[in-house]
Amino acid sequence: MERSIARSLEPDLRSACGEALGELSWVRMDWQHGGALTGISEFTDDTGTHPVFVKFPVPGRELRWTRNLQNTSEPLLIPRLHASGSSLGNHDIAWLVLERLPGDPLGAHWVPGNLLNTARIAARMHAETDSIPVDRPIHRDDWESLLVSTRKSLRVNRLPKHKEWVRRVEESEACWTSVIKLWRAREPIGWIHGDLHLANAMRRDNGSICLVDLAEVRPGHWLEDALYLERMFWAYPDRVNMEDPVFAMMEARENLGLENGRQVKKLAVARRILLAATTPAFLAHEGTQAHLNACLRVLGSSLAWWSDHGLPAR
Repeated sequence: MERSIARSLEPDLRSACGEALGELSWVRMDWQHGGALTGISEFTDDTGTHPVFVKFPVPGRELRWTRNLQNTSEPLLIPRLHASGSSLGNHDIAWLVLERLPGDPLGAHWVPGNLLNTARIAARMHAETDSIPVDRPIHRDDWESLLVSTRKSLRVNRLPKHKEWVRRVEESEACWTSVIKLWRAREPIGWIHGDLHLANAMRRDNGSICLVDLAEVRPGHWLEDALYLERMFWAYPDRVNMEDPVFAMMEARENLGLENGRQVKKLAVARRILLAATTPAFLAHEGTQAHLNACLRVLGSSLAWWSDHGLPAR
């Protein structure tokens, strides 16, 4: 969003906030991509004056979940909401006025403990949303087409360790149907963050962690959150070994009384095979050599586990 557009909507925003919003400064944060801007201001209510972020436009899903999660136990697992709306003046623009969190997202630099804490706060989100009915269909990835795209990519792109990639993808193809069948039958299904990584987690002054950016909240299996977080560190296996996000999330969910489901290990391996094998289909976004090598390593170890445990090839 251009600053001029943001400034033109300030009067409507201020009116919607009942004049509780102070002067606004529009900035692009270091971790923001594309054209997004963030407003920095203060918000005054009966409890005092609070530093805030102003965010618009936001997807309707983010507006919904930011509102839904305001009534959770303390400390809030997302930033506190001071004001929000689905329109500004005559424009259908959703907006949020949120607690301003200090510092950078946890992903700005590696700090031991952040990976575990992010996995645990995601488990808290799963627990807080467990009673909310799933009112949307489960997203169904077209893994069959993605494998076709992967083979096509390997024909036109020369990757590091290319011969090994071709061999591993052929091995994946041999068990692809059974892997997909297992994954698509996964249970339990509940609300997940959908975009869980350290850039979407921040720390308050009191040390509590909260999740940000709820635009991808959707129905899914908790392993989708756990393995998305793990996958960000496949190129740093020592970190994953030291702070296993899958185990941390599973343990936290158990402590919160949530069902983790059956055959968690098998499901996790199936998901790793699906994610790692199709990496060449996304070279425009995932083409760094370190990441490709890490995906190839994870694919090899996952296929070996699948074979060692006598799981069906078809």
